[in-house]
Amino acid sequence: MKKVAIFTTFFEAESGYSLIGVAETQIRMLLDNGYDPVVLVQEGFVEPAAPSIWRSELLDIRPVIPFMHLTDGVDKNFEGRRASVRKALAGALADVDVCITHDIILQQSYKEHNWAMRDYAATRPDLLWLHWIHSCPTPGTAEFPDICRYVPPPGYIIYPNASDLPRVCQTYGLQGVEWKALANRSAHSIDPLQVWPYDELTKDIVQKADFLTGDVNMVYPVRLDRGKQPEKILYLMAGIQKAGYDPRLIIIDWQSMGERFQEYINELGKLAHDLGLLGKVHFTSRMDDRCSQGVPRRVVVELMDLSCLYVHPSRIETYSLTVHEAMLRGNLCVLNHDLGVMHELWDGFAIYMDFGSDRLARTYQPSERVFWEGEALRLIAELKQNRAVMAKIKARRDWSPKAMWKEFAPLLGKTPVGV
Repeated sequence: MKKVAIFTTFFEAESGYSLIGVAETQIRMLLDNGYDPVVLVQEGFVEPAAPSIWRSELLDIRPVIPFMHLTDGVDKNFEGRRASVRKALAGALADVDVCITHDIILQQSYKEHNWAMRDYAATRPDLLWLHWIHSCPTPGTAEFPDICRYVPPPGYIIYPNASDLPRVCQTYGLQGVEWKALANRSAHSIDPLQVWPYDELTKDIVQKADFLTGDVNMVYPVRLDRGKQPEKILYLMAGIQKAGYDPRLIIIDWQSMGERFQEYINELGKLAHDLGLLGKVHFTSRMDDRCSQGVPRRVVVELMDLSCLYVHPSRIETYSLTVHEAMLRGNLCVLNHDLGVMHELWDGFAIYMDFGSDRLARTYQPSERVFWEGEALRLIAELKQNRAVMAKIKARRDWSPKAMWKEFAPLLGKTPVGV
């Protein structure tokens, strides 16, 4: 496996500086896929006091980049500063196959680093350079040493969108070698479990249920009384799956360890199997011993945050805080048409289906499974009209580091090229 380094000038990693977040995403992607990345940081780098990936016991951090006051002008000791960075690169990258930089070739204040990188690259034709730039460059001309911002670097330039690639090629003089500029959004992927301080139990449940990769994700917090009718959700899920979408359901069963509750869980598990939903339906009490009597409210809300749909088929209710919470987390809600209180409380801010109630028994024609397959199509149509919900699904499922690895990995296999 190739040795990959990330060349930064960071002196700390706790601030909200966007490049720190981008570099951290790449580090985690590499670690998650079996790599042992090297990260070059500034001399005197301050490791975070709080738990963090930016710690030397977890990561090969090499604090070798010389400290220097950056300037847009030309320092009187420019050549000495350039040489000191080159020496640091030669020592720190000797065992490296791929080096990633961030804005080194873009920012005027990094010209010593830019030239030092080019100097060292001339001695290492085997080293693959991947230069991420994070602002749209401006074509121009300059004298030495600023000219380095307008001439092709060794390796490839990586940019987060294709729309500006012509401008990138114009700025760096890539006419005839436009293939050296690549559009790739992988470094800007976001792990949904990292953007908020989610509870560790939330993270464990999500990972065990493979929750982030589903298309239509649901949770149902419930004491497993039969009047709560979770089987209706299973039939709806089967219809969603038949329509070509990948559903997930986590039933958060509260205080359901008694024999009659366990028998009901077994029945629901068999129904899930019969409906072809194996591995798609999970019960928290059976996922983790910490959930044997229930799940903390915070965890319930966090799981809703990672859902897009809330289905509430209960036959009787006086209010339902879980519906309220689901709406607060931006979920599309499907409520019971046969309970007047649902219409009173939630009005037109949900869609309604015929789940039956303690006052109205429902029979489904030609069969319950076929009925809910039809309702699933109505639900999918409703979801697809909701741009906010569809964007939430897309961001969680397709723009995560796990999903975007397929775009990042091929870059590491590119053939090294010079200027």
